[in-house]
Amino acid sequence: MGNVAQRICPRRVREPLLDGQDSASSLGTVRVPTNHVQLAVSLIGPGAYHSSVVVNGDEYSFSDGGIAFAQDLLSHTQMTEQRQQQGQQQASTSQPTVIDFGMSHYTGSQLKAKLESYFLPGTYDLLRKNCNTFSDVAIFYLVHKRMDKRYRAMEKLGSSFSGLVQGFSGGQYTPNPKAADFDIEKVIQEIDPDKVWATTGHASGGTTVRSADAMREARLAALSRASPTCDSAV
Repeated sequence: MGNVAQRICPRRVREPLLDGQDSASSLGTVRVPTNHVQLAVSLIGPGAYHSSVVVNGDEYSFSDGGIAFAQDLLSHTQMTEQRQQQGQQQASTSQPTVIDFGMSHYTGSQLKAKLESYFLPGTYDLLRKNCNTFSDVAIFYLVHKRMDKRYRAMEKLGSSFSGLVQGFSGGQYTPNPKAADFDIEKVIQEIDPDKVWATTGHASGGTTVRSADAMREARLAALSRASPTCDSAV
C-alpha cells in the first residue's frame, strides 16, 4: 500500500536555494547575518575620496586590475604612497575612516563572484567606473544600503567640469571607452538580491509572495490541495 501511494503522490523536493541562501532558510528557519560589513574611506584630494569595502576584515577594492582582495586596508596605503611618489606632498597621511554598515548574509567571496563580471580588469574609469562606484554597488549588494553621496561628489562634479578632472589627474585623464556604457543604477537593479520578489511569476494559488519562506509554504499548500492523501499515505 505504501509503495502505491508513493507512486501516485508527487515527490516533495527541496526548493532550490536563492542567491546567498543557506539550507537553514530553505527549511523555514530564520537566517542570521554573520558577515561584518564596513566601508573604508580616505581623503585623497579636495572633495576626492578613495574607498573600499571590508567584509570580515578582508578588503575588496576596484582598480584597473579589476576587483582586488587584500588585508589591512592595503589599497589605501598604496594610494597614499602613489600620490606621494607623484610629488603630491599634501596627500592625506591620516588613517582611513572606517564606517560600520552592519551585518550581511553574504561573504566577501560571494560579493566578488557576484560583481566581478561588472568590474572586469581594464574597465576602470576615473569618473564613470572607479573605486567609489564599486564600493557603492558592493555596499548595496551586501546590506541593501548606499554610500553617502559626498564620497562620490568629485565624480559628479567632474562629469560636468572635465577641466577640473584634468587638473586633479595631472592632465592624464582620458575617458575609458570600456566604461562608456556603464550605468551604476542599472547594475544596482540587476544585482538586487530581492529583485526576484519584485517581478511577476512568483505566485502560487493566485497569491503574490514576498519571501522564500512564503513561496515554499504556498507551494506546499498547493501540493497538499492537489494530493490530499499524500501526508496520510503509508
